[in-house]
Amino acid sequence: MGALFLFCAALGVACALAGARMWLADQRLAARLGMAGERPAFRLPGVLTARGQDRSEIAGKLMLAGFQNARAADWFVWARMTATVGMGLAVMLVSRLVWGGFLAQPLAIVIATGLTYVGAKQAIHLLAARRAQAIMAEFPFLLDLMLMMLESGISLDQCFRSLARDEAIAVPRHARLIAMLVADLDRGMRYELALDRWAARVAVNGAKELAALFRQALFQGVELAPALREFAREFTQRRVARAREAMGGITVRMVVLMILFFMPALFVVLGGPPVVAIFDTLRGVSQ
Repeated sequence: MGALFLFCAALGVACALAGARMWLADQRLAARLGMAGERPAFRLPGVLTARGQDRSEIAGKLMLAGFQNARAADWFVWARMTATVGMGLAVMLVSRLVWGGFLAQPLAIVIATGLTYVGAKQAIHLLAARRAQAIMAEFPFLLDLMLMMLESGISLDQCFRSLARDEAIAVPRHARLIAMLVADLDRGMRYELALDRWAARVAVNGAKELAALFRQALFQGVELAPALREFAREFTQRRVARAREAMGGITVRMVVLMILFFMPALFVVLGGPPVVAIFDTLRGVSQ
């Protein structure tokens, strides 16, 4: 019986490995054909999938954070639930070791699991804001490079390929996204669809309008240089506005820090001697 059990276990492991190998080969083929993310590798249970406005918000933030898979929202829900349950179990274990019971501190368990559940979504918001800020900061340099290349006489397609190949240091994030655009074009994808996919990957304000401008330049002969100058001016103004907003935020934080740390010390310095004098007077009167 023991030998039969070992044989069945080895056969099951071999079948699982063969299935995993076939699945990985299928994923590589889908990626080469440009279909990665169009269908899920696994289907999550319906109770674990995001729905409605929550799904739209999560999917938009994940796209902006750089997670391009179509089922990224569902996988995020899965990961958030797993992290929440794991945090609850960890707090219960700590409660068992410290206080002698798994449910000795129920309030701590509720607080820890709630913070984990809410914090997962806030982490996505932070990642999306950081990536959007980096993408927007590179846009003026990208448009200036494109203007120089287009004014030198090269075509828009050559401009894309040059940016993807030679400008990874100047605009690293955009160069990677444009390299994906060039890869889509090399696989035979139409320019309209490839530019739409590029705008979806960029996922910041102005990307769709810029993709529409590229389509008009390719198929309707619209002159790109004046429009690109306007886009560059707009993105520069947005960057200046964000810098001014950040300076205003620093001023507010400095005021709060001064109130928290400097004002108590100032009150002690200014109010200490009169208070000491009053207590000395009262002590002398009582004696």
